Amino acid sequence: MPTQLLSLDTTEQASSLSPLSADAVEISVKLCNLPPFSAVANQVLALSADPEVNIIHLAAALESDPAFAADVLFLANSSLFGFASRVQVVRHAIALLGIERIKALAVTAAMRSFIGSGGPCVHQCWRHSISSAIIAEQISSVFAITREVAYTVGLVHDLGRLGLLKSYPGKYSAVLGNSFESSDQVLPAERAVLGVDHVLAGAWLAKHWGFPKAFVQACEHHHSPLHPNEAELLQVVKLACRIADAIGFSAIQYKILPTYGQIIESLSPSLAHKFPSQESLCNKVETRLKAFE
Repeated sequence: MPTQLLSLDTTEQASSLSPLSADAVEISVKLCNLPPFSAVANQVLALSADPEVNIIHLAAALESDPAFAADVLFLANSSLFGFASRVQVVRHAIALLGIERIKALAVTAAMRSFIGSGGPCVHQCWRHSISSAIIAEQISSVFAITREVAYTVGLVHDLGRLGLLKSYPGKYSAVLGNSFESSDQVLPAERAVLGVDHVLAGAWLAKHWGFPKAFVQACEHHHSPLHPNEAELLQVVKLACRIADAIGFSAIQYKILPTYGQIIESLSPSLAHKFPSQESLCNKVETRLKAFE
């Protein structure tokens, strides 16, 4: 049965998104009908964007869903974040960890809930997302970006891939099971099978669910070439995604990949010397991935 599609006019995004989205594009019906992202997580994102946010209101939002609050606290006490003291109460967690870290925890919990249980392809994509988030956090200081902000946006950059896996597990798993020369081949292959690629699907989902603009841009642009004049946060996410692939945490099999050294050497010398070693990054990612094993 052919994929059912809905027409979506994304002209208002044309100035910030790729040429593909400048015209009317087609979004699959199944993608449009995905369960919405956690309402609690969306509320936390909205509240935390307010510089005058009241901690009591933020705690109340988290505590409105006891299961979600429990998952946030579980993550706060896991090896993923590695905080020194045990956190057992939401309000204590906010006071101790800060709003940006709570946002990172809330988005992580919501993403875990969104993907649910899945097969090898879901696991591989989620592993890449988490790895990219950790790497983004580790390299954030090079671009003077807050660690928690880099982590959170890095985590959702492949939202479209996860969305397509949930919408079309059979068809999309077949695409992910192939071996490609580069990401330039992956996007056309996705469009040929599903009528939409994962970068546009992710940007659409992020906007549809009311995510901040930086999330939408990261979803759509993470495979586009690096530009030194673009937003520092987007540069961090692009590099984190490429580095995750280079050091063994790719969501898909590529025949040829640039090495970590080659990625770093492509940057200006003023930036390149600030990056951690490949061994250090690998150890950080491997250690913190254990939180999901």
